[in-house]
Amino acid sequence: MHLLFPELLWLLIIVLPIAIWVMLISHKRKIQMRRKFAEDKLIDKNSRSISKRVLWARIAILSSGLIALVIALARPVTENGKVEFPQGTTDVMVIVDVSRSMAACEYQGKLAAPYKNGTRLDMARYLISQEVIPSLGVNRIGIVTYAGDGFPLAFLTNDSSAVDWILKRAMLISSATGDGSSIVNAFVLAFKMFALDSDSSHRKIIVLFSDGGNDDGLDALNALAGELRNQNVELIVVGLGKLAPAPIPMQYLSPNDQYQYGYQMGEFYQVDNEIAYTQLDENALRILANRAGGKYLRVSEGNDFSFDSLSQRLEMRWRKGTKELFFYPLFASAILLTIGWFLAEKITLSWRSSPNKLVEEVDHEG
Repeated sequence: MHLLFPELLWLLIIVLPIAIWVMLISHKRKIQMRRKFAEDKLIDKNSRSISKRVLWARIAILSSGLIALVIALARPVTENGKVEFPQGTTDVMVIVDVSRSMAACEYQGKLAAPYKNGTRLDMARYLISQEVIPSLGVNRIGIVTYAGDGFPLAFLTNDSSAVDWILKRAMLISSATGDGSSIVNAFVLAFKMFALDSDSSHRKIIVLFSDGGNDDGLDALNALAGELRNQNVELIVVGLGKLAPAPIPMQYLSPNDQYQYGYQMGEFYQVDNEIAYTQLDENALRILANRAGGKYLRVSEGNDFSFDSLSQRLEMRWRKGTKELFFYPLFASAILLTIGWFLAEKITLSWRSSPNKLVEEVDHEG
């Protein structure tokens, strides 16, 4: 056993003598006050002061209480203790497409604020916030966004409130650099983040939210599927959008795009002076999911996607640690100080109307 803050024991050299001196001076002043304002004969006849032995016993009790209190403040601990704590065994990396096509509004009227615009990205944010994060428990989540390049939006963490804050304020259209959609770049970054923070014994899952845009080609996707298998990473692919073409509203693009193109394009995003249409391309997403041994799901409504299975991957683990013992001296201090504080200083005996009735009046020091 040792003390976490042994330097606090120096307080005893200062506090203890001062406390004893104050108690002795207080007792002496009370005696002087009684003699000054009362007759000795009346005091001797009707009261009995405590003996020196009782006085010193009271001082010893209060002093012991102070000593126990200082020891409690010094935090005694023992090294052979163990700490039980919940530890997740699953790390989840969410990859989200934030290219311009994710601004298409195919979910309007299906989501509440702050996702009421109903863009593909809004649906991705909604599913992460309402399905993935609540299912994690103490498991960890990280986020990678991508357009032409990948961007590490959140490293692996179990701080769900921080991740939810990031979803609402930092996951925006074109928040990753580059034009187009490079799925491979996003996965390469996700692998690096797993290697940096994930334990080799942990289950690893990647959840991809995309409308299927892919600038890397099928050969690159086949190689990516092989790497997922080699690293034993599970894959869930979520397809966002509809098979019917949809325009991209300028108002939901990034402020930079609105400033750069808005004055010449009007209501919808254009390419070569024609409105650009985008649709869900399931072919690339299905190929990646199937060849990686993963799962593919197309989302039409907010309740199409469930992530509850992760909540079962929890276990209790023990690790060596220190066991706190401060509550023992703290409890002893409370008992001793209470006894010492309310210990009677004198017992006054007085006779009332009936000579056979003895009334004991206990005068406590306050």
